[in-house]
Amino acid sequence: MIIATYVVILISVAFIAFYLLKNKGGKSWKEVALAAFISILWVGFSGIYHYKGADLVFLGINLFAFVAWTAGLVGLKLAYDHLGKYKYGKAVTIYVLLLLFLEFFFYNFLGIQLSSNYPGLLGFELMHAPWYSQLYYFVAGPAYLLILILIEKKK
Repeated sequence: MIIATYVVILISVAFIAFYLLKNKGGKSWKEVALAAFISILWVGFSGIYHYKGADLVFLGINLFAFVAWTAGLVGLKLAYDHLGKYKYGKAVTIYVLLLLFLEFFFYNFLGIQLSSNYPGLLGFELMHAPWYSQLYYFVAGPAYLLILILIEKKK
């Protein structure tokens, strides 16, 4: 679990750096800044991110959860930008399916697990967290995209 946590952090940071370097315009910085802002608020105030094994915390923020959430939201925006017609619906569908898959994979195969005792979502071995956390997981991505869409329309 400890190695998996470091690998996910490293891959997430590399992805964010690649995204910023590839898209040198001011728009990509705003997208990453919004994703980081949403992530730091959630990770900092939710109080759920205490993992079995390695718990990498800096200034009270769990680094694994923060970096993974930020990269996930930025990745959702990247997917959204490359989808054609009905791209919001497609992006949300991809987000939900990938979220469920990654939650299951990280928990069961990489051993990245919260140190809590919550039951999994609908009896499955994923999203072992309070109900409000499960709700947030499904709402965060679509809300992030909507905020970016509204910002874009304002211009």
